[in-house]
Amino acid sequence: MNTKAEIQTMLAAYTARYPDERAAMEPFVRYVASFDAPALYDRKNFVGHLTAGALIVSRQTGCVLLLKHKQLGKWLQPGGHVEASDASVLDAAFREAREETGIGRDRLELLAPSGSLLPVPADADGHYIPPCPSKGEDEHWHFDMRFVFLFDGDPRVVIDRAESDGFRWVTLDELASMPDFRRVAPKIRAALSEREIAF
Repeated sequence: MNTKAEIQTMLAAYTARYPDERAAMEPFVRYVASFDAPALYDRKNFVGHLTAGALIVSRQTGCVLLLKHKQLGKWLQPGGHVEASDASVLDAAFREAREETGIGRDRLELLAPSGSLLPVPADADGHYIPPCPSKGEDEHWHFDMRFVFLFDGDPRVVIDRAESDGFRWVTLDELASMPDFRRVAPKIRAALSEREIAF
């Protein structure tokens, strides 16, 4: 897992890239300052914990893969908790993509700014998670780091039915109209543009 210092470095690079989000990122930054690994990742830390997300973009269509989250009833990107076996938050994003969609790491290309020793997420934010009595979980916060990946493969993915009720590919315009992704869609478009990929 990434150390606390590495996460702080990634967040510093993120806020340098997106300075208009500096104020919104303060709770995330304070959270990381308050805990060391492994408490940053501990699912029983009901202040919150770090999570990883995979924004998977089709190289052919520019559409983004969303899953209908079973517990929350919302359309979200693949992602979830960072496990002790994950070498980093980025590795957790790769693993979650494979577990939830069947898309392996070998078919995903990370789109991240160059020049950084550590990968800079395309989006980082904190969001509230309601209590889940069936899992013995109190309410808490997920501090999510989302990475963009290009995918060159079959759009018919194999989802984990224990986690998701369905999947769909949405255009960047559709993504921009969804409250959970309004600020993410332009970042994905910018990441594609840096690779001279346009849709």
